[in-house]
Amino acid sequence: MSASKNKGEWSELYTFLKLLADGRLYCGDGRLNRYDDRFYPILEVFRNDAPDRISYKVQAAKNNILVSGQMVQFEVPQERFRTEATQLLNYIKSIRGSENIDGIEQFMEEIKCEKVCAKSQDKADIRIVIHNLHTGSKPELGYSIKSKLGADSTLINASGDATNFIYRINGVDNALIDEINGQKYFRDKFQLINGCNATVSFQKVAQSRLHNNLTMLDLGMERIIAECLLYYYSGDARTVEEAVAHITMTDPLNINCEGQPIYEYKVKQFLLAFALGMTAATPWQGKFNANGGYIVVKEDGDVVCYHFFDRNDLEDYLFYNTRFETPSQTRHKFGSIYEENGELFMKLNLQIRFIK
Repeated sequence: MSASKNKGEWSELYTFLKLLADGRLYCGDGRLNRYDDRFYPILEVFRNDAPDRISYKVQAAKNNILVSGQMVQFEVPQERFRTEATQLLNYIKSIRGSENIDGIEQFMEEIKCEKVCAKSQDKADIRIVIHNLHTGSKPELGYSIKSKLGADSTLINASGDATNFIYRINGVDNALIDEINGQKYFRDKFQLINGCNATVSFQKVAQSRLHNNLTMLDLGMERIIAECLLYYYSGDARTVEEAVAHITMTDPLNINCEGQPIYEYKVKQFLLAFALGMTAATPWQGKFNANGGYIVVKEDGDVVCYHFFDRNDLEDYLFYNTRFETPSQTRHKFGSIYEENGELFMKLNLQIRFIK
């Protein structure tokens, strides 16, 4: 517990304490506003899904938390969780980079909480038993936690060729290739390409796993994302919302939408899949790992949730709060025109980050 953590990692522990203190999981709209009248009572919280995990049960009538495991069982007043959550929030706001927060360790030991955050490969950062008042069910669900207290977190991480999209370039004079490749910014690269009336057309994703995963979602999905990427790197769009607005007008799949938000809907399914289970590098079976949804820690410390079974709000949150980003060109090997079998190509890499 003494290892240094960043704001995002400490935010997972804060979320755990805050939810137990409140005893409620509040829903949010697509713009991160909390619905005060829409919430789910929290019955029990787990930090992982191990067989010998510690359980934290909310005993609302007694205003305390029952901590229990194979070898322990004791009660802690909810007010303690509220106090510790408030103090931790203040600490998180004050730290720079990765730091150790000594003041919280004593309480963590007291409540048998051994880790600040979940393992990096886990899509579910916290597991919660909620009471669905509409259906009467009491499911245990896994949630991914995103924090706006620290650096913007990523939704889709760049991963070399696993996230590279390949485009054919026709009409570029060989004398211009070195000049284009020498440009630092992609906007300048594409200004030179467009200035010589060249055409840039999507060919394929670099690796078959991403192709197959996107095909699971929709046969035209990789073309949709490729066109969004092209608008981003050309300098015509920054956010996912802006890119989708462009492809809605150009209609690259010739759908003839006739007023229906087809491209917006498709991209929302794409974002949802990556948010809850899909990755670029591994075959996706169509299943969601974080089957509850997303929990977001806002800059003021408020916590809102986007449940998978409230999909409209979850999809809107992902759509309106994400942007494209340019990762390292040298590390992920993209961004330069290259020749293959007498033809010219360029790779563009996919990385999507949440907006601060």
